[in-house]
Amino acid sequence: MTILRRSALAMLSILGLFAFAEGALRVMDGNALAQLDIFTLASGHLRLLPNEVVRLRRVVGGPYEVHTGEGGRRLPIGRDTLIVGDSQVLGLGVDDGEAFAAQLGWHNGGVPGHGVGDALQHARELIPTLHPARVVVVLNQANDWPEAMTPAAERYVVANGWLGARANAGTPLARFWASPLSASHLGQLGFMLALGVPPKPPEPLAPDVVATTTRAFFAGVLALQEAFPTIAVVTVFLPADAATSEARAQVSPLKIPGRPWEDTTLRDAVATVFADVVLVDLSPSLRAPENFLPGDYHLSAEGHRSVAERLGAML
Repeated sequence: MTILRRSALAMLSILGLFAFAEGALRVMDGNALAQLDIFTLASGHLRLLPNEVVRLRRVVGGPYEVHTGEGGRRLPIGRDTLIVGDSQVLGLGVDDGEAFAAQLGWHNGGVPGHGVGDALQHARELIPTLHPARVVVVLNQANDWPEAMTPAAERYVVANGWLGARANAGTPLARFWASPLSASHLGQLGFMLALGVPPKPPEPLAPDVVATTTRAFFAGVLALQEAFPTIAVVTVFLPADAATSEARAQVSPLKIPGRPWEDTTLRDAVATVFADVVLVDLSPSLRAPENFLPGDYHLSAEGHRSVAERLGAML
């Protein structure tokens, strides 16, 4: 047997083994992706592609699906109220109908990676089309303050629909997600195991930074209200999972230092700065550890129900 033939057989064997492993993994994970792959940068703003279906896998539990409609908003289509924010608003980890926006019959304007500035900009774009009577802006304790008002397009890059931190651009992980190999479930699993990092906990912020950032959020909300004076603008504070109870802090992937369930510094700053406008604090409704997903800091189906009940009662 010639060297060329041996090499060809070896290559075919490798490809066959890869194909078998890829197929087996897709069966095992329910043909679900590790993360969303429908991101796009539209006119410099981070958005989701319209009319897409993505099957995703949870850290613990079976797969779920995210469906987007016109404008890249998660289905089902809402009415009357538009809610904007990040992945917590979108409802990563739960099915379409389980997200609290869907339970309330609201337009879901959540986009993973959005900060407060992005959410407010998104609202400005959607209001002329959706004509909502009310806009709800969610402040997420887990990451909105470290991100401040920095646009998502300055913090992230998009490649093949995948979202990656701009700080990691040029790394092997970034090159993988930008390559055709990123469509492989086996490749995704391998790279995430080899190079993936756990969620980064919020860094401790100095009191003056907390105050300045909170005032910037407030100024942005006021500017939105002034731009659309006939629309009611409401702000919602969503606590980080580790800040809701001692039991949740012990299992949270965020691992916030200290005793976050006792530290109300940030929540108090929000209450003070937003004292003259409508503010809903979700903390009282999210004390139970099961309000968040196992191994994840996103809201569980139970958490979305709790949020929907509180917002429905308060607004």
